[in-house]
Parts: sequence; C-alpha cells; structure tokens
Amino acid sequence: MKKYFKEIGKFLILMMVFFAVTSPFVVLFGPFDNLKRTVVGAILKSRHPQYITWLFSQEEIDKILGGISTAPKQQLFDFQVRSDSSLNLKNIDSSRFKGFLLEIPNPKRLQVATAENMDEKGDTTSGIATRNHAVAAINAGGFYDANGTGTGRSPYGFIIHDGKFLLGADVSDDETNEFVGFNDEGQLIAGTYSKGELIKMNAKEGISFGPTLIVNGEKMITTGDGGWGVGPRTAIGQRKDGTVLFLVVDGRQPGYSVGATLRDLQNILYEEGAVIAANLDGGSSSTLFLNGKVINKPADLLGERMIPTAFIVK
Repeated sequence: MKKYFKEIGKFLILMMVFFAVTSPFVVLFGPFDNLKRTVVGAILKSRHPQYITWLFSQEEIDKILGGISTAPKQQLFDFQVRSDSSLNLKNIDSSRFKGFLLEIPNPKRLQVATAENMDEKGDTTSGIATRNHAVAAINAGGFYDANGTGTGRSPYGFIIHDGKFLLGADVSDDETNEFVGFNDEGQLIAGTYSKGELIKMNAKEGISFGPTLIVNGEKMITTGDGGWGVGPRTAIGQRKDGTVLFLVVDGRQPGYSVGATLRDLQNILYEEGAVIAANLDGGSSSTLFLNGKVINKPADLLGERMIPTAFIVK
C-alpha cells in the first residue's frame, strides 16, 4: 500500500512539473486568443517587457493585441479657459472595479513634474506632488527599471516641462514617440508625434505613453478589450469646455477591485464627455493624490510605486 501511494505521489509531482513547464507555452502559443492577448499585453507594459519581445516580433505582437484602431491625427479644439479653481472628485464603481475621477476645470493648472534625480531613482506620486506644492497629481509616463530594481528610474520617449525637452532634447526633429500632454493653450495633445510636430504645436507639458483612447470624440477601441487585460489603470482626458479629467482605477485586489481594461477606461471617459483621452502608466504605478493624501489604494504591497513623472495640478 505504501508503495502504491508513493507511486501516486511521484505521478502527481511529475504532472505538476509538466504543467509548470508547459503552461507558458500553451498560453503564448496555443489557441486561447483572449488569454494570450491578456498575458502579452500585461507583460509588455510590466517591468520586464523584454520577456515578450524576445519571443515575438513587433508585427506578431500587434496582431496578438489588436482591438485598437489606428488613431487619426487629432483636431485641436478651441475653448475659453476658465479661472475656476475648483476640483471635483467622483467615485467610479462597477461590479469589477472601483476608481476615482477628478475634474479640473482650468487646464492651465496642469504641469509635468519629475522625480528630483530621474537618472538615479524615481519618487512616489505624492512625493513629487508635495515637493512641487501641488494640490493634486496622478502618475504619468512610462519608464524602464534598471535591472528590475523597482526604483522608478529610466523614463523613455519625451518629457516636456515649461516648453523645454527634459528628455529628448538631443534627438532629431524627426524622432517620433507616443505623447500625452498640453500645449500653451491648455489643449490636451494625445497620439504619436514627432519632436518637430510637438514644437510646432507649442507643446508645453507632456510625457510619453499611450495608447490614445478617444480622438476627435471617437472611441479608438472598437473590438475586444484593448489587449492589456484587467489591472490597475490611470488615464487622462479633456472635455470640449477644456475640463481635464484624471481617472485612476484600482486593481489586483480581489474583494475590493480586480481592475479595468483599456476599453473600460475609454468608456468611462467617453461617458464623462471626453473628446480626447489617453491611457497613462498603470499597474502598481496607478496613484491619485489630492489635498495632501493618496485617494486610491495602490496595488503594490509596499504602498506607492516609485515613478519618474507625474501630472500635477498647481
């Protein structure tokens, strides 16, 4: 009898090892498209995107993710900038997630702020906001963690503050990147732009991330969920009257909030009247700071994630 149970135990261990070894290949190369799309999207925007780029070409990644229409160039719209200094916070609730939406009537209060020493380490959203005497802030642009250290350093793409390129100053005017930011009229710019185009548009504040969710009042995700699966998310949008919308959705916390898809973000902002909107860095980075405290529940067990950039409200 002991020998029988011993053989059963060996078989079960062998099956567990077999499952552990083969399951990643089944997920990534098997017929389960929805699962593959979720996993690839999540890894691509994680701290270690190279794990996917080692396995798939860019063309293959685009085919797997799908679901997001190629964004047209946006048409900037005029509005009368209001001197309204109010901030209005709304709760966002669904059966799957909880989040917060902050309305900022005056877009000219928005700035990009950075960690004090981006090349060495990042800072928390609340730390960046407090150091810059901001009343509100959300995490902003993307970054790579050097050797997976979790210090929020090494941002990529463009970073513009007060009309100056803090990152990207040395590249040619033909260099293109995803961009989310504001021009000197307070108009939200979102999409893929060259450095030269941003200069001509008088871009004043901004960072690199995406994708765009709403352009010229039209939704960009027309099929599927956007390809990144469910998780903590941060996004930004603007209404026709100039009001800026900060959106943060919590995730990875069963029993409280599992998280949102890119399509969820798009639909929330569309229903809130956004005519231009874009996704920002999410995951453990997703943080909303307001009046001296963090409003949401960041997913990282250690609290706020270290990041290089934030959109702040002065």
